[in-house]
Formats: sequence, C-alpha cells, structure tokens
Amino acid sequence: MISVVACTNRQAYLPKIIENFQRQTLVEKELIIVANAAFMEASGVGYPIFQIPEEVSLGACLNQGVRLAKYDFVTKMDDDDYYGPDYLKEVYETLVQTGADLVGKCSFYIHFQKNKELRLYNPNHENQWIVNNGPFKSSDFLHGATLAFKKKILDQVRFPEVNVGEDSGFQLLCYESGLKMYSLSKDHYAYLRYTDPQHHHSDAKEPLLRRRSRFIVNTASIEKYINIKE
Repeated sequence: MISVVACTNRQAYLPKIIENFQRQTLVEKELIIVANAAFMEASGVGYPIFQIPEEVSLGACLNQGVRLAKYDFVTKMDDDDYYGPDYLKEVYETLVQTGADLVGKCSFYIHFQKNKELRLYNPNHENQWIVNNGPFKSSDFLHGATLAFKKKILDQVRFPEVNVGEDSGFQLLCYESGLKMYSLSKDHYAYLRYTDPQHHHSDAKEPLLRRRSRFIVNTASIEKYINIKE
C-alpha cells in the first residue's frame, strides 16, 4: 500500500524510526532506511539499511529512497518525531479518497520538551485543499516530516539536492507544477522539539514556532492528545 522512506545520519535514532513504523496499524507497508553517514551499524535492526556516503545531500538521499520504493504511494518519516498508530492509515486513505498528488500537515502539534508544552502550530488549516491561485503562502506549507505522495510525481519533480530546505523546495516545485496538494488533519503526529537547538536539521527557530502556534497543555505524555480515533 505505502512505502516509508526514513533518512538518517544518527545511529542512536534508528530505534525510534523502527518504533514509529512498527506502531502503525496499516498492515501493508514497507520501511526503507537510508543511512546518510560514513558508517552505520545495521546488525539487529531487522530492516535493510541503504548506505549512502555522508557527502551526498539529504535531498539526493530522499530521491534515492523513493526510487527504491515498491508501492505507488510514498511517505517520509523523520527519525526523531512521534507518529501515532493511525498516521499511515490517515495518509493512505486520504491519498486514495481525494486523488491528491501530495498530502501533508499544515496544522500539526509541537511538543517542546524543555518545558513539556504541547502547542498546535498553524491552527485551522486542516482537511482542505491547497488552492493554487497565486504565490505559495507560508500558511499552506506542508510540514516536511509529514509529506506523502504518489511515487510517479518524481517523473515531474524531485527533492532539491540540498541539506536544508529540501522539503519546502520540493513542495514549491509541486505547487508550481500544478500538482494537487491537500492538507491532512492535525492528528496522529507530533513534531518533537528537543532541548538542544543543535539537534534539529531544519532552520525553524523556536520563537517563530511559538508565535505561530496555540498553547494546548503542559504534559509529558502527548499520546492521548494526538491519537484521535476517527
């Protein structure tokens, strides 16, 4: 049904990738781990790891991972976030039911681990089409860790071969190419914001994330807020 591509250069986060994948209720799926590092220990992982030299860009790694996918639908998973049990189910059903070329979450939860604060980023932009009637707006940006799409669109667009901004560049190309884009619900996923600012590969700054988000609750356990049963 759907192929999951996870790129990482962090050995310590391989278990989190596998945990997120195995948690999924969708049965027919595959996991493609692309190791963008000089060396990554694969023994005991239980899934094949495709080794790509560390000097190769993240965008190029994603393109290679998509090429390896056996299913018609492909989704990204980051190595350090939380994906609830029905995450892939929602992604797959939305792709099939809407006929969208690309889906992702405009509205999504962020958990700031420093103060155990759960916030909702970019509220009120869920379950709707991204209307292509002018320049691509920041409020229509689909969070990179939640992008899912028809594999065949890589015949038209590819992830730019860069290490930062490959997700935003990819969806901008999709938008400019007139591909159909749809925003999922806010549920089943949380962006985990770690205490160490050097942890994150993206260029998103914490003050901006807070300014564009709404406080939900202070909690160490986010699952009951994220995993909404449909």
